[in-house]
Amino acid sequence: MNITIVELENILRSEVTNSSSIIDYKNSISIDGISIDSRTINKNELFIAIKGDSHDGHLFINDAIKNGASLIISEHRVEDFPYISVDDTTDSLAEIAKFYVDKIHPIVIGVTGTNGKTSVTNMTSMILQTYKKTLSTYKNYNNQIGLPLSVLKATKDDEVFVLEMGASKVGDIKELVQIAKPTIVALLNVSPAHMDSFKNIENIIKTKEEILSYQGYPKTVILNLDDHNFERWSLKANKNKIITISISQPADYYISGSNNHNIWVKTPYSDITNLHVNDLETHTLNNILFSIALSYEAGARSSNVIKGLYDYNDIDGRFSIKEGQHGSRIIDSSYNANPQSFIASINSLVKLDGNPWLIMGDMGELGDNSELYHKQVVQHAYEMGIKKLFVISKHASAILEEFGKNSYDFDSIDTLISFIKPQLNDNVNILVKASRFMEFEIIVNALTERKD
Repeated sequence: MNITIVELENILRSEVTNSSSIIDYKNSISIDGISIDSRTINKNELFIAIKGDSHDGHLFINDAIKNGASLIISEHRVEDFPYISVDDTTDSLAEIAKFYVDKIHPIVIGVTGTNGKTSVTNMTSMILQTYKKTLSTYKNYNNQIGLPLSVLKATKDDEVFVLEMGASKVGDIKELVQIAKPTIVALLNVSPAHMDSFKNIENIIKTKEEILSYQGYPKTVILNLDDHNFERWSLKANKNKIITISISQPADYYISGSNNHNIWVKTPYSDITNLHVNDLETHTLNNILFSIALSYEAGARSSNVIKGLYDYNDIDGRFSIKEGQHGSRIIDSSYNANPQSFIASINSLVKLDGNPWLIMGDMGELGDNSELYHKQVVQHAYEMGIKKLFVISKHASAILEEFGKNSYDFDSIDTLISFIKPQLNDNVNILVKASRFMEFEIIVNALTERKD
């Protein structure tokens, strides 16, 4: 990142106070980076004191100064150190990111949906990195604070931004689109998630489809022709260029054939032949098609796809298969969970050779119907032939009643681990899945082989 102090003053419409310690700052002295964490800030970086849900960055301004900050953006007065006073530091972060996007002027790709955002973002980035210098969402920075921070990690040489856009309330996607100004977007899907804040599925749909709205410039919008919301979203995006994908019927990008784990993809440009895929599940193939379409619409072609996806491995916690103790296989899907992703993971689990077991935790933010959603997932698990169910959940009684025999509930991770470890064998595949707050990666670590 490279922004001068003068540019910051212009962006924020506020001048530096206590500027005497910055020698000749008007002559385009640059800020080397931006941080909101006083613990990790580097020398000559700008510290923005963000007031979050659990921490107020204003309480750590002195720590940021001690650790090398050269300038502060604050809603409060800062004594004896250069700072820019603003009314809202979160809004200021967004304004700086908007400016930086305009300054670099990259191709910006925006990805939203309930399931698959991170996978599609990662795959698209890996493809495009073989074509142009590409910036991807940093870690899981996909909200009103995280997305600007991802943008501000770019250098002037970055030609493409691939940005994941998350939401927990109506209006969130609209704000992120206004910051990043994407010209190529994908709406992957919608299913129940964050129901405590959204209240109902209609609000989730309305929020996700904010990415489709016409915002004064034409966008390329990529939609799944097989999605039951396709007609609605096509109407919403009718002022933009609509591109379609499908795994089951002709579309702009569709799977025209397959042989074992190789697929053929028909595109408006160069077709892709013999693309090897590890997983032939519907959700995986949809993610691959979205990634190919996004990459092609940004200028990549078949050679970039094949090279970019050759060594692709998704992040830990998203159905990654690991070697478990006593020859078992542990399927780590502990990163997050909602009903749709849970059902998809169960479908993948039962296709593996061996007995399918499930370690299930809570799916968060499902609102008043939370118990019903958990019971629906368990009913699906039973119907798909899950042999044993191990549960830590506030809905444990209802879950066990729904599943019946060979289901067990526990009051702690430690008791579950102690119970299940002696039962592991080389004919068992165990899916470990829950929302992130359950910290089920602890279970995964305990059940997998240690390799020193």
